Amino acid sequence: MKKKGSTLVVISARGGSKGIPGKNLKPLNGRPLISYAIKAALKARLVNEVIVSTEDDKIASIAKDCGAKVPFKRPVELADDKTPLISVVKHGMKAMDELGPKADIIVQLSPTCPFITSDVIDRTIEKISDADSVVTLKRIEHEHPYRAKELFEGDRLRSFIKDVDVEKFQSRQDLPVLYCTSGAIYTRRRHLLENASGRDFAFGEVAKAVILSDIEAINIDRPIDFVLAEFIMKSYSELQKQGLI
Repeated sequence: MKKKGSTLVVISARGGSKGIPGKNLKPLNGRPLISYAIKAALKARLVNEVIVSTEDDKIASIAKDCGAKVPFKRPVELADDKTPLISVVKHGMKAMDELGPKADIIVQLSPTCPFITSDVIDRTIEKISDADSVVTLKRIEHEHPYRAKELFEGDRLRSFIKDVDVEKFQSRQDLPVLYCTSGAIYTRRRHLLENASGRDFAFGEVAKAVILSDIEAINIDRPIDFVLAEFIMKSYSELQKQGLI
């Protein structure tokens, strides 16, 4: 059952994307990219309200058509490409406070992760029962920090992390298991956003994780990401039959 006023999803969708112009509305398998996040959030059984924060009129219109609420227009000063997303989410929370019951849990959901499902969203909300925040993570594989290099003197390279026993970690299977944030979901308790300065991720003292599959973790940031997502969506059934996903 949904508890009125308890959980708010904020989808931040800026109109001025530089990497892929018009990214949030770009068609993916026949639908605007942002529609996947909205649909997943609306389907989540533990979510009370879904809003889109945007300064762009076209994004606002399509978001409404997809079923999300756009109860305010995001201030221009929060629509810069350097604006911390947590500041946008905090603004969304405060704006919604004036319109009804205050949300206890706020889910920051990216519009650029089309394979995130309602189940993943619900899992982050369930886990926050004994945590301050819950974050989606993806496993680091080939780009493991133990193998990271930096360039100096032009094109010379050296290990970024010093004192790594190269012989011990020659095989990928021997590397310590590490994860990084996927960027898809940050679910936080209200007090974290109330006190957020915008200078960190505001995870709080007790942060938990939901681990995503390779496909769930796809975050469309570059043109090649769009190509990959389109291929997977069109080939999903066949890939499942082959046991590839």
